[in-house]
Amino acid sequence: MTDTDRYTIVSNMRNGEPIDRIYGSGALRLRLIQKDGTEYTGNITKKTIIVDGINGKFKSHIYVTDDKRTFDRSGLPVYNIDTVELEEEQEDATQD
Repeated sequence: MTDTDRYTIVSNMRNGEPIDRIYGSGALRLRLIQKDGTEYTGNITKKTIIVDGINGKFKSHIYVTDDKRTFDRSGLPVYNIDTVELEEEQEDATQD
């Protein structure tokens, strides 16, 4: 692919600016498409978090890359990893 063949993934946009986003889950391979259009080659780990809700705390999950970028359940970038209450680490979510 040459620079003239580049394209923009519309779902990788927030407020008109490109963002990193994770795609896939379950039977589909997790992959991080970065804002420059390239695919991240490091590991993506699924971690359980404790979230404050209207009726108390509940479990949810986030995805964390080796370089500490964090993404919510829909694959959008969120959180500062230092401020999230993590539960036990789950298995590596990256599939080969």
